[in-house]
Amino acid sequence: MSSGEAERWRAFWPALAAIVVAGIAVRVAYTLLEAPWPPPRLDDQFYFSALPKLLADGAGWVQPFAFVFRDVSLPTAEHPPLHSLLLGGLAELGGTSPDAQRLTGALFGGGTIVTVGVLGRLLAGEPPGLIAAALAAVHPTLIAADGALMSESLFGLLVALSLLAAYRLLDRPATGRAIALGAVAGLAALTRGEALLLLPLVLVPVLRRPAGRRGALVALLAFAVVLTPWTVRNWIVFDQPVLIANSAGSAIGGANCDATYFGDQLGGWRPQCVRDHPGNEAEAFAAARRDGTRYAGDHLDRLPVVLGVRLARVWGVYDPMQVPEGRSTGVHRLGVVMLWVLVPLAILGAVALRRRGVEVWILIAPLVLISITAMLTYGNQRFREPADVVLTVLAAVGLAVLSRRRATRGAVRPAGGSDRAGAAT
Repeated sequence: MSSGEAERWRAFWPALAAIVVAGIAVRVAYTLLEAPWPPPRLDDQFYFSALPKLLADGAGWVQPFAFVFRDVSLPTAEHPPLHSLLLGGLAELGGTSPDAQRLTGALFGGGTIVTVGVLGRLLAGEPPGLIAAALAAVHPTLIAADGALMSESLFGLLVALSLLAAYRLLDRPATGRAIALGAVAGLAALTRGEALLLLPLVLVPVLRRPAGRRGALVALLAFAVVLTPWTVRNWIVFDQPVLIANSAGSAIGGANCDATYFGDQLGGWRPQCVRDHPGNEAEAFAAARRDGTRYAGDHLDRLPVVLGVRLARVWGVYDPMQVPEGRSTGVHRLGVVMLWVLVPLAILGAVALRRRGVEVWILIAPLVLISITAMLTYGNQRFREPADVVLTVLAAVGLAVLSRRRATRGAVRPAGGSDRAGAAT
């Protein structure tokens, strides 16, 4: 590293630290003052609040609803384990209050801001890196996700780290970098199951590089090693393979029924569509998945419309003001406006990076991921967390491009003259 580059890095970190502190402060204030709590109904926030405390009490991985309301201990893998495991560690230290649990989102959000800033700096330089961090710090959708007691906040951080690790591996396919990518992508999958597709997607450009195949293989092996203990536990407990979680069954079952193929819940999910089935959790959710796929097969003529609406829902085009669970109505609506502002800037940024020879597919991969997830399950703007992280990076590059264009026009314009006069000369 040259002395000039080292000096720029030294200037970059204090500015990034100030942005991170501000971003965390905003998230703490939002969580304590604005985020809706307690939940108006039993949703995933109850799961992520109750299970960590049960883990700390020694009850193990049990269904929180059954344990709390029916005093029945039933094994669970309804959701991936990492978010609950981290909050279980917090509970072991005495952090069992809802505020303590929810404020972990501010820490995860702070980590996302740091990673986004470093990623932007890596791809486009110091100014775009700081702009990306600033956008992530004030993005209402990211703030709302960090204030809800759900796994999206941790997921956004791990996806951002996965993208950073993927670019480092693309730059130099070293074994250590491949292990780092596979490990962090594995942790992302242990946070939300759709991340199973993330690693194959980001490895596509790596495979085209010299020694890329070896690096990709090492990353996949590291990924498998991270997943193996939880997968083995699930197989033992449920007597059938459960790679990450059982929730896909209820997602598919609740997204393929009359209520979600017709009417105002088109493309969404309804709990009443998930029928009760006998057996353990894996068997019951597998049956729910079969119900959903059977319904979809019986309504193939309606399926294209449903898939299109699911995609439109996750991207905030169809019914954009429907508020996801755990989020403030006002902040969510600001986030929708922010999305509409960022998308054209992100397109400009992606084009600019491509023209400079930067491999943009790695940044596009999370957008593909959430689109596939929505079409296979249902449309919910909660699922867009990885895309919102990426859009801050691309939009920052777009803003930097616009700033340079304005500076260039100002530099060639004669003092006191107009654009037309400058063009004439």
